[in-house]
Amino acid sequence: MIYAVVTEHVNAPADRVRALYEDPGGWARVFPATIHGARVVRREGDATVVEVDHVEGKVLNVLRDVSPTRIELAESKRRFDATFTNEFVPEAGGMRYTLTAAVRLKWPWRLIAPFVRPLVLGRMRRYVVAPLKAAAERELHGA
Repeated sequence: MIYAVVTEHVNAPADRVRALYEDPGGWARVFPATIHGARVVRREGDATVVEVDHVEGKVLNVLRDVSPTRIELAESKRRFDATFTNEFVPEAGGMRYTLTAAVRLKWPWRLIAPFVRPLVLGRMRRYVVAPLKAAAERELHGA
């Protein structure tokens, strides 16, 4: 299992950043480098099943509303299964966004797991944290 954590201050209210993240209809706009589109397939209690059209094909994601400051996203792709915990904590001047990943590589990629953590961290920053921060701050400042 690969564990990785990225934390970033976002100059926007925590509830607004959370709203961007939990709206699959806007994911293609917020995460354009990796997502072409997304649609809600069904809702089951605190879970929302989303079909995501990723650059590598269609996959199902499960969003789970854990608390007012936390959302989990479970994702299964060809090379890995992962759970991403997203925390949206208000702080002075905006909020603190923390993305925690627990990634289980599938065979045969599991063999290179000890070397993959820096890649996972880089992709979390580049494809999730940075675009979410940019979208939230752009929206807040009307750009």
